[in-house]
Amino acid sequence: MRIAIDARELTGQPTGVGRVLSGLLEAWPEEDELILYAREPVPWRHLPPPRRSRLLPGPSRLPGALWEQSLLPAAVRKDRAEALFSPAYGLPAFINVGSVVGMHDCAVEATPSEFALRERTRRRWSARIATKKASYLLVGSRFAADEVRRWYGTPSARIVVAPYGVSPGFGPVNEEQRKAVRQRYQLSDRTVLFVGAPLARRNLENLIDVVAELGRTREDLSLVIAGPRRRATAALRQHANSSGLGDRLRWLGFVPDADLPALYASATVVAYPSRYEGFGLPVLEALACGAAVVASDTGSLAEIFPQRAWLVPHEERRAWVEALATLLDDPKELRRWREGSQAWANGKGWAPAARLLRDLLVKAAIERDA
Repeated sequence: MRIAIDARELTGQPTGVGRVLSGLLEAWPEEDELILYAREPVPWRHLPPPRRSRLLPGPSRLPGALWEQSLLPAAVRKDRAEALFSPAYGLPAFINVGSVVGMHDCAVEATPSEFALRERTRRRWSARIATKKASYLLVGSRFAADEVRRWYGTPSARIVVAPYGVSPGFGPVNEEQRKAVRQRYQLSDRTVLFVGAPLARRNLENLIDVVAELGRTREDLSLVIAGPRRRATAALRQHANSSGLGDRLRWLGFVPDADLPALYASATVVAYPSRYEGFGLPVLEALACGAAVVASDTGSLAEIFPQRAWLVPHEERRAWVEALATLLDDPKELRRWREGSQAWANGKGWAPAARLLRDLLVKAAIERDA
């Protein structure tokens, strides 16, 4: 089968959606002819035969939304693809093949304030086209499926929950790997680690306050944030200074996948205080690498990770202080949480989701031609 894939999320510095697409491609179940379309070259590891990439850079000032609506559908038609997978919330309004769209959450509707007006408008417009036009929508949790129905009224029959997984490389980490990463990133003896973009819904101000409080009696404690710098970065640094955390907030910026497993494993605790999450891939990855995780008990996190991560109410600061303090100070409890969920997380590969997606694309192609 000839399948077109919007592969822009694989280029640059891939984050959440890029990691999902990468995992799906690594576990693809058939020798389909996949055509990966992007504005920049796609990494070669995603292009074993019979796959190929098609570079569609377009004018340098062409917005991504217009690229999606003009260059992508024209290329899909020219290449006579039988189906299209768009992994990131959007779809060409005029597409002549069956399609599946990744709708990992509805943050643009549920937490609109974290998006600038132009970005919010673009994302809402793209999502409304996708939820109306796509043959099927792929989501990572029942919570995300409920959100799509809530905000866009999409029929349940067109929303399919996929079991997201961990990619190869995220798993047990040896001491030599941990030591190298600790030196490379100059990690202190006790660290609380957050991995992800510093979006408002991730509730990092509260995490800073909690770590600042714990740090008053733990001089070796630091908060490490690994993720792309966004417009919120300066405000969070200022908040760290006012809270007393100061230079014990370490911002690593984007960390490549080669270093992430050892970074997870080197942290004393991984914290994920998000108020709104469609899946929570960093939590699963951290557990697979043997980390102890404290996360919010909201949305998909409460659905997927009960008894796997230590779940606490995101708004209850004392509960966060108590959970983190326990894991920072009690080696036996820390070991219990580190070891308790690793095997479970390592059993969550991408093969079931890749098979499900491939079946949906075949079904969408058949239904389109019927």
